Amino acid sequence: MLPSAPLPAPRSAMLPARRSRLDAALAERGLPALLVTSVYNVSWLTGFTGDSSFALVLPGRVFLVSDRRFAVQIGEECPGLESRIRGPHTSTWQELADLVRSLGLTSMAVEADQITLAQEERLRGLCGGVALIPTSAVVDRLRAVKDAFEVAEIRRAVLIAHRALDTLRATIDPDDTEKGLADAMESYVRRAGGVRTGFPTIVAIGDRSALPHCPPSERSVRESPFLLLDWGAVAGQYTSDITRVMPNPFRERNRATVEIETRLRKVYTVVLRAQQAAESGLRAGADVRTIDRLARAVIEDAGFGPYFTHGLGHGIGLEIHERPSVRNNSDDVLAVGQTITLEPGIYLDGFGGVRIEDDFLIVEGGCERLTRAIPREWDELWNDRAI
Repeated sequence: MLPSAPLPAPRSAMLPARRSRLDAALAERGLPALLVTSVYNVSWLTGFTGDSSFALVLPGRVFLVSDRRFAVQIGEECPGLESRIRGPHTSTWQELADLVRSLGLTSMAVEADQITLAQEERLRGLCGGVALIPTSAVVDRLRAVKDAFEVAEIRRAVLIAHRALDTLRATIDPDDTEKGLADAMESYVRRAGGVRTGFPTIVAIGDRSALPHCPPSERSVRESPFLLLDWGAVAGQYTSDITRVMPNPFRERNRATVEIETRLRKVYTVVLRAQQAAESGLRAGADVRTIDRLARAVIEDAGFGPYFTHGLGHGIGLEIHERPSVRNNSDDVLAVGQTITLEPGIYLDGFGGVRIEDDFLIVEGGCERLTRAIPREWDELWNDRAI
């Protein structure tokens, strides 16, 4: 029986600390105010789970600019938060400009990597002489370090994904197709308590697993002795992300199957050793480039270097891909409280691919594998009793 999901600390209790961290970041950069337009950043700062809204941040103050569709929701989710609700004949941008003028701002920072050039021009026109200061990832960098509420929600997302996997294992049929299983996983995640899957589930059967982001097809389970499954669940607003290569429990025992499994096991063993090597280096202060090299060196030494074609991992949280980026061209450094994936892979055209992906929390002195209850050792996965 799987354990119960831990109860998360109240999100409302975390918001003051998040805003204080942002105030400090703005003061350090000498920014008088910040317009937050990313839906994820707005939610992180305010607790609001809707969309089509902005947050204007000043020292010690946060305003939520939204519309009447969300008025009641904002009252429920964001009690005490200052808000400006536009009417039906005013745009959110116009309401924002009115707020900026009423506050007497002469300059404010904007999330340059979140608004389009057209939106920036519109904002300049509406705000008159207010200077717009481009910034990048100010809130995103703060979001990379998770608080107690966020960690608990990610743990819950992992548990839901595990429960959904158990359902898939119990119900899989030899006539199931990649598309059918991918579609079914959406239902299994919801039945297990999730809001939805974290991304479109990837099911890749046989040689199609050599496609890292394999689009779903009508290939059936019976057509190969193995399949790759990449899935995740959203709990509240937070996601998990896991990949496993698993046997077809209905595979025939013949010479061809044995040959495929023998070759697959060789590749799988290399990928698992690569992930474990990277895991051994996970700790606060570690350079992500070093972590990437630890995994890549194992794969290169085994002669599969050209077949590991993507970065090693990424942050997870409100988004399925967020900071830190765990790859060889990233300047990110790990910190306590960050949640990341490690997902080394080897992809052999015409045969198949192996990717092993787990979720990790950076803790004092090392890391915790949040997905440790989901088997990853070959002998655990390829024991027929595991399916």
